[in-house]
Amino acid sequence: MKHMLDISEFLVACWALVDRGNRIPTSHGILDRALKEAVDNDACPSWVRDGLNFVDSRIGLQCIELPALLDWAQRAQLTSAPNPSYQSAQIEVSKEAAARLVQDLGVDVEDARHWGVVLHQYAESARNSSYPDHVMAIEDY
Repeated sequence: MKHMLDISEFLVACWALVDRGNRIPTSHGILDRALKEAVDNDACPSWVRDGLNFVDSRIGLQCIELPALLDWAQRAQLTSAPNPSYQSAQIEVSKEAAARLVQDLGVDVEDARHWGVVLHQYAESARNSSYPDHVMAIEDY
């Protein structure tokens, strides 16, 4: 259980350290695909990569642990509950608190910020590739 909390804290903290808004996607498989890209490209520590598993399901690629990670983040008050449309959650920690979280996990803050930038890029790519503007508009996060 502690391992899942550590990964959840790491994920939210890395996301929070980036200056691209304070909402994390929670729907449409965006974060699942972004995490898969990050794992496949060694863009995170090995203890995070080793803790994430992915499957191709009838609704697309899924990170098996992601629902639990998002639940841990919400319970720890690192994020809000997903917004009413269940497309994103509000990050509830400051950049200073996020920096402290990653330091407590033994991760350099600049490394975590870099991983956050990469994760944001992968999420944006996943968001843009799945839902053309003329089909569905997903709120900016």
